[in-house]
Amino acid sequence: MDLRSTYERELITMILGDKCGNKEHIIKNLSPNMFLNKFYKQLFGICEHLLKSSKEINVFSVCELLSEDELQKATNQIYSEFISNVNYKYYLDKLHESYFDRLVEGAKSLKENEDIQKEIAKWQDTSTLVDISTDAGSLLCEYYNNWDTAVKTYYPSLDQKLGSFQGGDVIIFAGATSMGKTCMMLNLITRMAKNGKKVDVFSLEMSLSQLQNRVICSETGINAGRFRNFSLTELDQELHLKYAEDEFKKLQIKVCTDYNITIEKIRKIEQKSESEIVFIDYLGLISGNGNKSSYERFGDISRGLKLLALELNKPFFVLHQLNRDLHSRDDKRPKLSDLRDSGKIEQDADTICFVHRPNYFDPTESEGKMEFIIAKNRHNESNQVIDLFYNKYTQKVSDYAEINKQSSDGETRN
Repeated sequence: MDLRSTYERELITMILGDKCGNKEHIIKNLSPNMFLNKFYKQLFGICEHLLKSSKEINVFSVCELLSEDELQKATNQIYSEFISNVNYKYYLDKLHESYFDRLVEGAKSLKENEDIQKEIAKWQDTSTLVDISTDAGSLLCEYYNNWDTAVKTYYPSLDQKLGSFQGGDVIIFAGATSMGKTCMMLNLITRMAKNGKKVDVFSLEMSLSQLQNRVICSETGINAGRFRNFSLTELDQELHLKYAEDEFKKLQIKVCTDYNITIEKIRKIEQKSESEIVFIDYLGLISGNGNKSSYERFGDISRGLKLLALELNKPFFVLHQLNRDLHSRDDKRPKLSDLRDSGKIEQDADTICFVHRPNYFDPTESEGKMEFIIAKNRHNESNQVIDLFYNKYTQKVSDYAEINKQSSDGETRN
């Protein structure tokens, strides 16, 4: 099924299963001509007829007007797939876009083009224009309601500078090769899950077992090099098995095992998921728009993720690559222009962060120092650098305040 048919099917499903009072708005913003699939077009025509006749619109009233049993069964199948209609405007826009593109491609004269512009103007949705005072009285109440649902990194020094992640936020996270961006991502995921957050992970580079082993080594203190070299001690094996069998069950982390992921697949999965934050590793591996330049493709994916985060009301934490130019200059600390094909990505992102380990380029720097750089923060101060401690053996990233507290506690006990 192509995307256009998907949009048609989703809208029909939303009309039949609507419980939020949106079906009238959906029907009034569509016409039968916008549908290419004959069956969906027939279903829409029946729904439109019922609306004009001031009759109830649901799967039962529609099926009564379908003559064949097979069509009734197909309609019931569509209805059974109804999930939610909170995102109906997205599908309306997509079907409008497909319909208008079809008209423009078929135009053969100036007069036809003028008629098409009138048709586009006719279907322009003005319901999105609202007075600035709309529901303003509930803002403070929403602010306190969001307190429990807001997502933090649970690194005290980072949260102080970043604030919290809210639904609709897109956080782009990058770093040069071997800087530890995937390591940092896994540490963030684990911290969030240990603090009760439900996390979904789309890892397009590593398998489930690779992710599991990296988390276990980081959390238990097992030397990751020993694991890769098949030289685990007996104690290492005991710690690994205990974490795998006991501790993992306490973490509400879901990992997608489909590695050929598109924006549409992420949408379908996240519509049904109860996750509170989504991690994607990484943007450049999301499939789609293969015939476009990398700049256009990354821009489309970036925009798609932003719209999806808004639609689903979830923060999206997305890893991305840097240009290789960074290695050829004296100052190796990453900056916004280092993001690969950065223009549109920089516009869409609410927050852009980098990780940088100075010791990788300068041996005189502290080996455990990892800089977490907040290059852009739409909701707080930008251009901030926070120092974290990176353990290259276990790939554990810690806040220096935590390290100092552990040292202090150790001295007190001694």
